[in-house]
Amino acid sequence: GINAEYGTRFFCNMTSKEELKHILARPYKEQAIHFLNAFWVERNANAEEVYKFFLKFPELDQEKGKEGSDLDEFNAHRLFEFFGEPMTVVHLREQLAAVGIDRKKRLSLIEFLLHKYQITVDTLLSKKVEKGPGSLSEDVIKAQQALNAVQTEIGKIEKKKAELEALANGTGVKAMQAKAELSSLLGQDNTELNRALLSAEAALRKAGSGAAPPGTVWWMGKELEEMKKYKPSKKK
Repeated sequence: GINAEYGTRFFCNMTSKEELKHILARPYKEQAIHFLNAFWVERNANAEEVYKFFLKFPELDQEKGKEGSDLDEFNAHRLFEFFGEPMTVVHLREQLAAVGIDRKKRLSLIEFLLHKYQITVDTLLSKKVEKGPGSLSEDVIKAQQALNAVQTEIGKIEKKKAELEALANGTGVKAMQAKAELSSLLGQDNTELNRALLSAEAALRKAGSGAAPPGTVWWMGKELEEMKKYKPSKKK
């Protein structure tokens, strides 16, 4: 049910409105991290669920993918249906109005999370959260750079794999060599990738032991966990 106290009074306050606009315009990942940092005490047990919600937004955002910040109405409905909550347009608007949101046919990740956990916009804006990359500690920045290095190594392996697959589809000696190289690439442990993963683990441990925002640290740990699962796979 909806509580009557979920009002829209914050809209008359320009600073709050500007701050909200800034949060809503951020890419999906940053919105998710902002939410976790703001509500870590109350919602850390939901971190995995928040991550699961986050993954669906870029998938449905056919225009901008992970660079996007909100879904159009059609894809917002697909999102609700996917998570077992189909609703009419009117019902959706009523639900969003209940947490202080009037967005004219767009739905950001953070709005979805406010709706999901029945949190008011006022409550979100009352939380003191690190304002973007410029305010992060050196240890957190280093941990993020180490994660980026892992991603770079994965990118290199995928690029090499694509090149070898293209050659292996040909004929003659070059194709045979490419097939052998491809088989080796798919079967071996990648030293550079393993080294990057170890560095990222160490950097993340250091960041987690300081006063870093807990949602940010959890998120980086989750990304590292997903990267560890990476294995180059055969083309289907």
